[in-house]
Amino acid sequence: TGDNSTCQNVEDPDCKCRQGYSCSDSACLYCEKLPECAEGEELVKLGILDFIFKCKPCEIGTYSNVKNGWCRNWTDCESSGFLTIKQGNSTHNAVC
Repeated sequence: TGDNSTCQNVEDPDCKCRQGYSCSDSACLYCEKLPECAEGEELVKLGILDFIFKCKPCEIGTYSNVKNGWCRNWTDCESSGFLTIKQGNSTHNAVC
């Protein structure tokens, strides 16, 4: 429920961390505060048994226009029969 706090009942398979926190290991014995990701970034989980969370920049062709958001694909204007007026970037979608 908090930073490095143990779950109330580790036998409980539904033991979850509160919003803004995530399990820090596969057994979810501890919760860890997640980093705050800026626009143009998304949260990624690194590791299999013990996890590390980091913010990573959106890849080319994707964007995130809100804090703590996920990178989404730019709109493909041409495939919908439109012209691209403005190319997308890491924080803004393409404009058709």
